[in-house]
Amino acid sequence: MLKSNRNLAIILVMIGMMTGCSSHSPEVPEVLIPVTGTVKLDGKPTANITVIFNPSNKTGGTGGYGVTDNQGKYALTHRSNQSGVEEGEYIVTFSKIGLPDGSPIPEGKDAADVGATQLLPEKFTNPNREMNLTVATVSAPGGTLDYEISSK
Repeated sequence: MLKSNRNLAIILVMIGMMTGCSSHSPEVPEVLIPVTGTVKLDGKPTANITVIFNPSNKTGGTGGYGVTDNQGKYALTHRSNQSGVEEGEYIVTFSKIGLPDGSPIPEGKDAADVGATQLLPEKFTNPNREMNLTVATVSAPGGTLDYEISSK
């Protein structure tokens, strides 16, 4: 249980950093490149998966994130809340927080209050692992990046 709480805390901190919970507004780069796509979990488009583009060592900037809708579709948002991300190479991670039985967090409830956990394996959630990284290269004019991940 301690490990899942630690993983949940790490994910929430990462998402908080990317959504800009500081008091100052992040600068908007001159060029943000639109990226969209679909995420399938166990072969099916799935809602409420957070797709996080973490800048690699070769890329500056802050990266971006998107959350899948009911058809598994996402669009990346820069931390300034503008659409797109900077050009570069990214380590892509995924997060799906829910109740231990796999059901979503009830509307109006806080993840920590209902015992929510990370529902995806660490190989999809940890940008610091050394093997089998999911890497994406973003360049103009942008495009579609689809992903298939597994709950196992």
